[in-house]
Amino acid sequence: MIEHVLDLGNQLKKELETSNDFVIEPYKDLLVVGMGGSGVAGDVLKLVTNDISQINVEVRKAYGIPKVIADKRPKCLFISYSGNTEETVEAVYDAVKYNLDWSVISSGGQLVELALKHEKPYVKVPSGLQPRAAFGLMTKAVMHYISGDVNRKYLELCDQTGDYLNEILANHTENKLMSEALKISNEIGTKTSVIYGGTPLTYLVAQRWKTQINENAKSKAFVGYMPEIHHNEILSWGGNKKDSKDNYQLLFLRSANENSQVKKRFELTKKIIGDKVDISEIKNITSENIISNLFHLTLIGDLVSVYMADNLNIDPYDITAIEQLKKLLKG
Repeated sequence: MIEHVLDLGNQLKKELETSNDFVIEPYKDLLVVGMGGSGVAGDVLKLVTNDISQINVEVRKAYGIPKVIADKRPKCLFISYSGNTEETVEAVYDAVKYNLDWSVISSGGQLVELALKHEKPYVKVPSGLQPRAAFGLMTKAVMHYISGDVNRKYLELCDQTGDYLNEILANHTENKLMSEALKISNEIGTKTSVIYGGTPLTYLVAQRWKTQINENAKSKAFVGYMPEIHHNEILSWGGNKKDSKDNYQLLFLRSANENSQVKKRFELTKKIIGDKVDISEIKNITSENIISNLFHLTLIGDLVSVYMADNLNIDPYDITAIEQLKKLLKG
């Protein structure tokens, strides 16, 4: 898995196959449907389009498209790395039923077959990876769905981020970022990770850290959003002090873009519960390139999860439980 993590930069720079009729007109409402590692690409699209007034992105991670959503006539983007995710495939059939405009991102499978059958636009990404290992490819692909000049802008930001990641990973033996990730993985050890973010970007990355730790290290992890955790979860750290110290590692994903009160709340949290639970603080870079900010923290978290798997003698590629579940669902 480490080789795929180190390939994130190249994934962001890769030219992808698109259908010949792939022309996206300006639109107001975009519904993105995707699950797991593929669905996160929709979250990225929503994040980077927050400042684009003519686009309203909603991400759905569930079966089908409810009529109340279809009645709004959104443009739909269906994302599934394999192309066979049953929740997403069901949503495509709903889009056909409701006569909605839709497009596909996939490596193949039923989604591309349906796009070809109904003459719908698609972006095809290279196959052969597990979905979580294709995050760079899927992020590059969703940027194709932002129209006009903005489209080119964000594709260029992906290329620039690819160059940045490749540069900081060039020297593996004396790499500060990789050393930081190894240090964090050792601090977590066998404990449960609880990851807090205080901006939309760091909270999104916190969710990526959680799922990577779940899937690669086969370990439990949970996320929280500052300041929301100050209205509930902070009380949970004041109970059994020994339980917190022995069984949990708190991870703060920090950003220079935090609201001033959020900054203050992080510092006060350390003061209030710092003697009850061990806390690791990970600071993000400050770049005008939102994709670089996103992938810098993502890269650290991906490395942490792989190092944890190695420390625990866990196979990061093993997805036995998921495969068993799929077989049982098919009856």
